[in-house]
Amino acid sequence: GMQMKREATLRGIRLAGCVIGCLLATYGGPVEAADPATAALKQISKVTEGLRGVVAEVEYSEIVGDRALGGSGKLYFHDAGLMRIEIGGDEPGTVLFRPPLLYIHRHADRVVEIYDVTSNPHRLAQYVGFGFTPTGTALKRQFEVDLFQETTLDGKPVQSFLLVPKPKKAKAMAEAVGGLQLWVDPQSGLPVQQRIVHAQGLSELRVRYLDVTREDELPDSLFQPEWPAGVETVRK
Repeated sequence: GMQMKREATLRGIRLAGCVIGCLLATYGGPVEAADPATAALKQISKVTEGLRGVVAEVEYSEIVGDRALGGSGKLYFHDAGLMRIEIGGDEPGTVLFRPPLLYIHRHADRVVEIYDVTSNPHRLAQYVGFGFTPTGTALKRQFEVDLFQETTLDGKPVQSFLLVPKPKKAKAMAEAVGGLQLWVDPQSGLPVQQRIVHAQGLSELRVRYLDVTREDELPDSLFQPEWPAGVETVRK
C-alpha cells in the first residue's frame, strides 16, 4: 500500500545518494601502495582533479525478497560537499545535504525532515550511502578493496571495485552495508554503476548513473533549503 510505496521511494533516495561518497572518493590525495587497485584510484584522482560539480541522471532498482522496486531521478553535486537529489515517480521526493544538515522533503506528505548528521550519523549512513570521503586515501581508510578488475559494462571499458566497510572505521556504514561494487569510467574518473548489498543480505540495490557530466558553475540556489509554501519542517 501507501507505506510500502513510501519505503520504496526512500530507499531510492538513499540509493541515489550513494554516488556522492564515490564521487568524492575519486579526489586526489597521497596513495602509498603499488597494487592495481591503488594505482587505479591514483589515476582516477588525477583525471578528476579540479572537478567542481557533477550532474547525473540516476536509475535505481532494488530486490527485496521476491519484490522488485525501481525508479529514476536527477543528482546534483558540488565539491563543497553539497548535494541535491530529485526523485520522480508516484511519490516524488528531494534530498538536500548542506553539511551538517540533511533535509528529506517528502513531496506527497508536504513535510521536510531535518537531521543534524553530527548527532544522527545513522541517518547519513542510511540516506546518503557511504559518507563524504574527500580523498582516495579516505576511501581506503573506510573500505577494504576486496577485488579490483578491469572489465566492460555495456561494451565500454570500466574499472570495477568490490568494497567492504571496515567496522572500526565506519561503524554506522558497516551496520547497514555488507558490500559495495563500484564501476568507474577510467576516462572520466566518474562512477557509472553501483551495486549495494545490505549487511543482513535481505536486499540488493543497484544504481546506474547516466549522462554524467561535469558542471563547474552549478548555481548556489540549487542547494538552498527553500521549500514550497505550506510545507511543514520537522527538526529530528
